[in-house]
Amino acid sequence: MKWLLAGLLFALAVALAIGTAAIRAENAHCRRRVDQALRDIDDRRVELTRLSVERLEAATPEKLAKVHWQHLRAEAHRRQESIQ
Repeated sequence: MKWLLAGLLFALAVALAIGTAAIRAENAHCRRRVDQALRDIDDRRVELTRLSVERLEAATPEKLAKVHWQHLRAEAHRRQESIQ
């Protein structure tokens, strides 16, 4: 009976060790995916900042005025068409 209990406890210990190793492996995979996602987010944040600065530099007063006048002309044209 002692040997049977010892065998069952050994099998339980082996199963527990295997389960623990599997959980640790899965945690390592999850941690790697999270780290990769964080790196991707940081890369995108840097790119967004770069594009924002680039867009601000491209937005000269002359270009903004030109776009504004285009919108005003389009609105005036739309209103003329709605009257007729």
